[in-house]
Parts: sequence; structure tokens; C-alpha cells
Amino acid sequence: MNSNQLHTNQSGSAPTVLSERAGIGACMDVKAHGGRIYAIQRACEGHTGRLSVLNEKLELLATYEGLGHTRQIEMIGNVAVISAREDGLWFFDVSEITPRLLCHYRTVEFATGVALYGNLAFISCRHYGVEILDISDPTAPRYVGLVRVGEVQSATVSDGILYCGAWGQKKVVIVDIHDPSKPTVLSEIPLQGRGDGVHVKNGILYAATGQHARNLVKKDPSDPAFGRGNGVEIFDVRDPKNPVQKNGIIFERAYCETMDMWEPSLYGDTLVVNNSILGVFGLDPETLETRFRFVPPADCDPNAVTGATVLNGNLFVASCVDLFAVRGLKLGDTPLNRTDVFLPTALPALSFEGHGATLKTAYVGDFSVLSMDANESLLALACAEGGVHLLDKKTLERRAIIQTADQALDVKLHKNRLFVAEGIRGVEIFELDGFSAKRIGGFAAGKSINQIALSDSGGYLLCGIGCYEMGMYDVSDPESVKPLYGYTVAHGIFYGNNFASKNLADGTMVAFCFGPGLLTTNPDKGDFTFHAVKYTPRSRYTEEGVETDGESILYTDSNSYVFISPKHENLTNLNDLPHYRVGEGFTGLLTMNDRLLIASHRPAGRIWAADISNLQAPKLLAKLDTNVSPGKAVIDGDRILIPSGRIGLLQMKLR
Repeated sequence: MNSNQLHTNQSGSAPTVLSERAGIGACMDVKAHGGRIYAIQRACEGHTGRLSVLNEKLELLATYEGLGHTRQIEMIGNVAVISAREDGLWFFDVSEITPRLLCHYRTVEFATGVALYGNLAFISCRHYGVEILDISDPTAPRYVGLVRVGEVQSATVSDGILYCGAWGQKKVVIVDIHDPSKPTVLSEIPLQGRGDGVHVKNGILYAATGQHARNLVKKDPSDPAFGRGNGVEIFDVRDPKNPVQKNGIIFERAYCETMDMWEPSLYGDTLVVNNSILGVFGLDPETLETRFRFVPPADCDPNAVTGATVLNGNLFVASCVDLFAVRGLKLGDTPLNRTDVFLPTALPALSFEGHGATLKTAYVGDFSVLSMDANESLLALACAEGGVHLLDKKTLERRAIIQTADQALDVKLHKNRLFVAEGIRGVEIFELDGFSAKRIGGFAAGKSINQIALSDSGGYLLCGIGCYEMGMYDVSDPESVKPLYGYTVAHGIFYGNNFASKNLADGTMVAFCFGPGLLTTNPDKGDFTFHAVKYTPRSRYTEEGVETDGESILYTDSNSYVFISPKHENLTNLNDLPHYRVGEGFTGLLTMNDRLLIASHRPAGRIWAADISNLQAPKLLAKLDTNVSPGKAVIDGDRILIPSGRIGLLQMKLR
């Protein structure tokens, strides 16, 4: 169905609805469960990310703080599952009024959408796909696999079929998950706007859309498709291989870049669609005529709606302003997530195909290997909830486990000191004596610290704070760490692995973000500021490669790499630089020495190896496609070691 065939919403005739506000502040999502209201709130100046429990009268009953960048909440049985973007996944027991934390799980990338079905959780991880977990024991979720289906923000499951709302690709991907270890894509449905929330009942799919229409040419208000993608489309998916569109509606023109979420749900005989800055629509699911509409008061800009739920006929709306109750609508209930389903699962084995190299699992366990660093005698592995594992560098045998205060997300070594990034808990600093560790200090930033880099002296620590900030800290005295200076990204995001693992020869530290571009600083030389040098064109997403050879900065661009000098302040276009082609599709997190370049492209699961003995004439050595999300490699002599999440630490051998 083309956009000109869709209905235009006539909201002027919708009845006025009255509301009450809870007074708890901005919320990101809300769910009714067991007669109570559960609202999640992002970290802000007043708290560090919160789960708030309220009764139907909007009286606050209990809270739990420290969840970080919350996004969605779903409930099954007496368990609440909360996604928190860069802060991972949280599981709570909600059988009592006060929530009890069951576990904190690290997802493969930003955790956005949550869909629950029997013993399984399906976590939308944006560009990395949908991560499948077995939550039979919610205190210890087990990784089942990853289905790569585009930039998925939200998903739902019905009768063994997974429906994924792909944001950037403007589509719904339909996947058979009866065998969770072998998910199979059945079909794809193009949408008129950006995809997100999906809802399925009795073989009918409701897909909410937002932002721009499919035929957008330029991201400019002068384009007729600009802001014309807001609406909902309805499909018959009783045959999921051959979906058929039944109806659809386009709401009024509107666009907000920062609050981009939309979700449909059936409550009895009313289709409720929350659509960001347009508010909440109550629609007749057959005719799509508007029965009611609610837009939060404009206490802030944007005053977007971020979630909606129903309890005893009343609508509860999460928004950037507050949590609201809209009374008197007499809405019906929506079905609970099914608990009577059990699908057998197992940890997937490593698989790969390609040429030029082989992979094997060198170290694996019931944890995720996220990053690593090495010194003369040991390897330190950040293993999320498993803490930090210290391995003998020669044998790769585990010699010690350091139990960290929270998830170990990144590690850096300097002589006998170990620095561990631990999310909302900040950074812990340890002194090593062989394989023994003693905590000697630490600090927090109020938001999650997910990635770190050290100055050459070891006296300064660069931290990625949340996903929009960097901060430099004086760590020369671990018992009295001092914040020095920071940088906030006005447009863009730090997805992780944004820091070069090596510094330039003069000690300059390097980072990259698709908004500000190249970022450099050198605290060892008294340069206490961040310098941003913008280049175009650049990738929109920053799990691209940035590394140094000591003299220049190496960055992946258009199947190639380029050398960027931080002195090129007047250079505005990467196309003006020589490009050194590696291969079609080449990109990824970079690691290099004087003869070898390794690129790990996490979203695609692809690993590249190139001979760079002559940097101006790289020779492709290997290209592997895998079922893992490979992290930044460490080249240790003749060994190439690659952290790969729940599949463990991999060793790559060139042929």
C-alpha cells in the first residue's frame, strides 16, 4: 500500500480526555502488572536510572535506582525485564511491592526492545540484531543466539513467530523461532515509515511507524516525505510467509530526532498507538477512526510519549514530562506474555566460513568476554558479570578471577595497575602482584563508564561516560581520583570501542564519533582539552575503525582505510585523502602492528586480516563471516586473539 492510499488522521473530532500526573518526572516506558504500575526512568540529575512502582491512584509505593539508560520494560509471571541500552538488561522479582534484583545481564549491544515468550527473551540490540536468551532461571539468563535482521528497536512474539520492527530499514522482519538455535527468516514487510513497535493478535499484525516516509530524498523539511512516516499499518499474517496488508493510516506531519519511538497495542476493541511527539491515539482497529487522543502538556521540548499501558480500563502514559493516568476510557485488557511455552535451547557453537584463516575457541565459560588487554606476563579479560579473568599469556590458562563491584566492561593495564570500567559503578583500580590483585582505588561518574583508555604515563584515564560524553580523570593517585575535563557530543553517540588502543608517538590520545568526528587530547603534555576535527563523509555509526601507527590516524572508509593527521584542521572531506583499498565491505574495529591489520565488524560478524607491511599497498589475507560479534583483537606475537562475547575468547590463525 502506497502512502497516498493510507487514511489521513482527522484528530480534530477526537474527544478531549482529562488526565492526572504522578509527579515522578520523565519516564521511558510503563507496564501494568498484578494491579500495580511499573514505570522506568532514565538516569538524570535526580537519580541514576529508576524503576518506580505505583498503585492505580498514582501513589508511589517503591523504587529501585541504578539502572542507567532505561528503555523498555516487559513482564512475565513475577519477573520484570528492563532494557537499558548501554547499561544492558535488568531482571527483577516483582512478586512483592518492593522489586528484588535477580540479575544484571550484558547484551551484545545497546539493549532496546524486550519481547518475552515462555522461557525465552528476545532483546532487540539495534544494528546487531535480536539476542535470544533462555530465562528459565531469571537469575542466570543463558545466551542462545543472535538473529541479524537489521536495525531492530522493538519486537514481539506470537505462536512461535518473532516479528521485528526494523527502524532504519523501514520494515518488519518475520522470523520462525520454533527452534531458537536456528531462527529462520520467513518474510519481510516494507513499511511507509521507520519501524519500531509491533503487536500481533489472532494472526493480525499491527506495525507502528514514525518520522519520514519511505520515499524521502533529502532530510529537509522541503522534502514532501519529511515527517510523513507517522502512522500504523495492519497486516494479515496468518500465513507468515505471505503477509497481506489490510489497512493503514498516516497521522499528521511531525518529526523529532531525539525521541523516536512508537508502539501499537490492542486493549479490548481499541487499538492504542503511542507515537512520540504526536501523543497517544485510540483507534477503531477496523476503520482506524480516532476514538480519543492524548498529548502530554508541553512542560518540556519535546514532550514526547514514550510508552503506554492499561489497568482497570484506565490508560497510563509514560512521557518526557511525567507519568499520566487518563481516566474514564473503559479500555479492555491486553493478553499477558505466555508462560506455558518451553522451547529447548543450547549454547551455540562457534561457526564461520570464508578464506585465509581459521578460528577456534581458546577460552570460554558462563560469561561474556567483552574486551582484553595484555602486559608481559598476563592477559586481562573483561568478562561482564564474570568479573575480570587473568590468564597466563603463554598458555591461556586461567590463573585468577577478580570479582568486581559490577559488570567488567573494559580493562586497561599499565605496568602493575589494572583499570576496570564497570558501568554505573564507575571504575575500579587494582594493583597486581603476579596474578594477585588488590583494590587500591576507584571512582564513579554518575553515569555509566563503558570504555576506557590510558595515557602513555598511566596517570590519566579517558572514559566514555554514558553514550554522549567523554571525561578525562587524573588517576595518578588511585585513592584520590580527580575529574579534569570533559566533552559532550551535541550530535552523535558513543556506541563503544570509540578509542584507539594506541596513542600517537607524542602521546596524543585519539577517539572518533560520527557527530564531532575525530577527537584528540594529550594530558601528558598539559593539553587539557578535547580537539574535534570534523570530516565528511563519515559513517553514521561509530563501531568503525580508528587506530594509530604512531604518526597518523588510521580510519576505515568506503572499503578502504585512510590516514588522517590531526594537523589537517582545514581538511573537510575524507575523499580528498588517498584511500587504500582492502576489500569490498571492509570496515570494523581496528588492531594493527607493523605488518598486520585486523578489523572486527561486530554488526555483521565479519573479521578481516590484511598485510600492511606496505601501508600504501595492503594485501587482503583473510575474510571470515561468523556467528559471533567479534570485538577488538589483540595481536600478541604470532597469535591473534579476539574477544567474542558469549562465545568466548577466539584465536585466529592465518593460513
